[in-house]
Amino acid sequence: MTAAVWGWSDRLSTKYEAMDETHQEFVSLCAALSEDHPDSFLDRLDALISHTVVHFEQEGQWMREHSFPPAGCHQKEHDVVLQLMREVRLRIADGDLDLGPRLAEELPHWFEHHVDTMDNMLARFMTSLTADQTAAPTASIV
Repeated sequence: MTAAVWGWSDRLSTKYEAMDETHQEFVSLCAALSEDHPDSFLDRLDALISHTVVHFEQEGQWMREHSFPPAGCHQKEHDVVLQLMREVRLRIADGDLDLGPRLAEELPHWFEHHVDTMDNMLARFMTSLTADQTAAPTASIV
């Protein structure tokens, strides 16, 4: 683990309020994995997994509702990360305690990259659709 505590920053903002609120909670729960309280690690990981299920379901719903073209790729990344979190949880429960700090260190890197690529693209796509729908049609005078 690193000495610096990872947390929310403008770098992670997608400028899509509902997504950013969910992401702020994810960041807080993810950062909590770095706390030096091994006895409560699984509880903190369980809270993160529970949040992540709802978080990813919400983004999946947005992608379906808006017919987001790269939805398959985005959803696959969600599925892989959630499965990894669940697998790490099982292995820690079986005694592989070294995986906790590794997850706490690597998950923020994944999330930053995911926001930079997948989530920012989704946020811009949804924002552009909303802007297109609210734009008033222009009348032409001939």
